[in-house]
Amino acid sequence: MVVDGFLASYQSGKKPAMFKKHQPVLSMLLDVIGDKPVKSLKQADINDFFSLLEKLPPRWRDECRRRKLTVRQLAELDHPETLGPKSFDDTYKACVRAFLKVAKKDWQDQGFPTTLTTDGIEYQGDREEGERQQRAFRQAELERLFYGAEMQGFAADPEMAHRYWLPHIALFTGARVNELCQLNPQTDILEDPETGIHHFWITEDTEGDERIEKSTKNAVSRRKVPIHSKLIELGFLDYVERVRKGGAKLLFPAWRPSRGKASGEAEKWFRQFLRDTGLRDETRGARVVGMHAFRHTLLSRASNANPPLDATSITGHAGEVNAVVRGYQGELSLANKQRILEAIPFEINFYAQAHDS
Repeated sequence: MVVDGFLASYQSGKKPAMFKKHQPVLSMLLDVIGDKPVKSLKQADINDFFSLLEKLPPRWRDECRRRKLTVRQLAELDHPETLGPKSFDDTYKACVRAFLKVAKKDWQDQGFPTTLTTDGIEYQGDREEGERQQRAFRQAELERLFYGAEMQGFAADPEMAHRYWLPHIALFTGARVNELCQLNPQTDILEDPETGIHHFWITEDTEGDERIEKSTKNAVSRRKVPIHSKLIELGFLDYVERVRKGGAKLLFPAWRPSRGKASGEAEKWFRQFLRDTGLRDETRGARVVGMHAFRHTLLSRASNANPPLDATSITGHAGEVNAVVRGYQGELSLANKQRILEAIPFEINFYAQAHDS
């Protein structure tokens, strides 16, 4: 009842992103501890939850469904990889901490123990902080990716336009893959009436495809990102117009959404594309395994420019400088974002996208 009430407060409060984060964590907490009276809860129950957590694989819910096992049964098995310290702290520990805070306030009169805490609970697993971190693409890797035979084939075939445009847009925006895949070409790709700057509007507030639930990671993630002049030169606005005329509400309609998310197939395709091109790198702490490497690439190129550039307003990172700007002055203007974006050096050759015949 306490867990249900806590989750209901997020649904009624229209916080879908937070609900998505809390729901699986607290469902697991309930499963592990059991649906017992609040008076009987002990600190040992919380400690046991986190001890078990360290034994689970990263996608434990999928594994439970696939193997038809409980969380405890899954934790008893050996796994080649378990949850890492960042997930432990930023997701699971943060969610339980928030839950305990609210539960103490609202349920202490019903006997909920006010001494329950996550303080002192530390990650004890064998994973290291940052080991799964992706690095920026190197210059030679970008040239192989964007000027290889595979991309040339995508550029020449309008049926492969989605495979062509996704990496190009990711390079010139540093946006998260789901932020790009959920874009609605009818509402989210716009021209600013005052400046004439074409831009992406990354938000969860506009209409989305009926098969997905649009979301952003946090408040800073809701932003406007200028469309780089190179994308326009390569024909991106023509592609957008064709997709609009087809009535699509996803920028890449060829990739079908799954489980309410627009990016699943796109992510899988790009991971395989890195393998096919020989660009996948499993080096611990400096991996290149998916789309997230583009975020690091744009930020790395910006910080190494002369003079260095702060591109966090473009990527939607909740950095210290960005938080000050957003908190006191509002979002950085499109004109200033465009100035920053256009000053980032890339120095790569690109194939132009063919038009439909």
